[in-house]
Amino acid sequence: MNIKFDLNITQTQKLIMTQEMRQSIEILQLTAMELNGLIETEIMENPVLEFNEVSIKEVVPVNEDGGPLKGELVKEEPVVEQPPKEEIQWDEYFHSMENSDYRGQTQSSGDTDDEYGFEKFTSQEKTLYEYLHFQFNMLEKNLSETEKRIGEYLIDCIDDNGYLIVDMDYVGNILEVDEESIQKMIKIIQGFDPSGVGCRNIEECLLIQLRQMGYDDEEVFMDIVRNHLIDLADNQFKRIAQDTGLSIEDVYEFKEVIKTLEPKPGREFSCSERVSYVIPDGSIEIVNDELVVKVNDVSAPRLRINNYYKGLLKNPDKNDETKLYLEKKLDSAAFLIKSIEQRRDTIKKVITAIAESQRGFFFEGVGDLRPLTLKTIAETIEVHESTVSRAIRGKYIQTPKGTFALKFFFKRGYTQGEEDRSSDAIKRYIKELIEQEDKKKPLSDQKLSELLQEKNLDVARRTVAKYREALLIQPSSKRKEYR
Repeated sequence: MNIKFDLNITQTQKLIMTQEMRQSIEILQLTAMELNGLIETEIMENPVLEFNEVSIKEVVPVNEDGGPLKGELVKEEPVVEQPPKEEIQWDEYFHSMENSDYRGQTQSSGDTDDEYGFEKFTSQEKTLYEYLHFQFNMLEKNLSETEKRIGEYLIDCIDDNGYLIVDMDYVGNILEVDEESIQKMIKIIQGFDPSGVGCRNIEECLLIQLRQMGYDDEEVFMDIVRNHLIDLADNQFKRIAQDTGLSIEDVYEFKEVIKTLEPKPGREFSCSERVSYVIPDGSIEIVNDELVVKVNDVSAPRLRINNYYKGLLKNPDKNDETKLYLEKKLDSAAFLIKSIEQRRDTIKKVITAIAESQRGFFFEGVGDLRPLTLKTIAETIEVHESTVSRAIRGKYIQTPKGTFALKFFFKRGYTQGEEDRSSDAIKRYIKELIEQEDKKKPLSDQKLSELLQEKNLDVARRTVAKYREALLIQPSSKRKEYR
């Protein structure tokens, strides 16, 4: 065996991700709110950074007739800095603070109803728990201390949907009370508004609402909920009719009643608390039949380096430690500013490319939404697909058709003659066909596929089923009506 050591020189190419490159990539994929949070943190930690207060003036390229140039997008205008502010006269400022108008509220004349205050514009919606406790407090004088304790505990165990999510044995052990007392308080709570609150499952929820509607005297209908709820959901009217002795028409009519009930009684209280807000990263407007692309300054604030620290760095009297500290902070600030501007420029290019590709959508609507891929946009603005992917992550744009996530415009496509149609356009066709169908003979997924093929759209049955489910439309067997 011949074993030996040897030294060889080889030349290779590698991409080394520096810390600055990683930070630049991370900043690109930040949402508007995440970026603003990062900027606030950096400004607090880096004294050389400050917001660049600028005024934005819209400049629209015009032709000889005074209208915008045809066939191109109107780009965003250059930013012009404001002149430096006048020095504040502190003596005059503090003297004005001595005025009584600043020490307290001014005395207004006239009707006080015409005054405006912060309190008149704020409100807090009542939660489900507050509403249930309010109703329970109305009954407290007729209850014992033990019953009050049980009732308050049970209300706190009701989830946002209005369901009681606690085991009865656990309640008995934790409160050291008997099951009869617990059941009594559950019955009381189940009589509260909204109807069906305090239930433990969907069957009990529906039964409570039916009793309050007067169906408790018709045991056959209550039996359908207890034993045939799944069959009712699957439109197995014939099977239910055979088991209950009702006619198919009666079973169908009862399902229509069930559809009017609320399966989640607490939903009306919880939905208002889960509203999410977004900050559009840009906008597309229509001006004289042309698309105007803008980047939202709120989503990408401009920063600058404080002039005081620039001058301090040039001061020959500073020591080496101060110089090193300032240089470090200035380098960090300069790179952050550069990264944010690159992010702004990339997002603007992506939005502009989307506007050019989906021009028909902004004028007509979803029906003119064209297929679009990350690769298409990447080739248009000459960047990598991963850059486009990061640029659209969590980003939104305000348009004449509403506010959309940028990823909304990237759709799979189908060929229709010489034109392409997006998946959203296919979904719209499917929805229109189902809305126009004969409810007694609803269209199957295979029939929908055949009708789309008549429109020169080759969409498979499985794809139709997937799009139908995305539209929250039930299959034909569950859409069938017997009237």
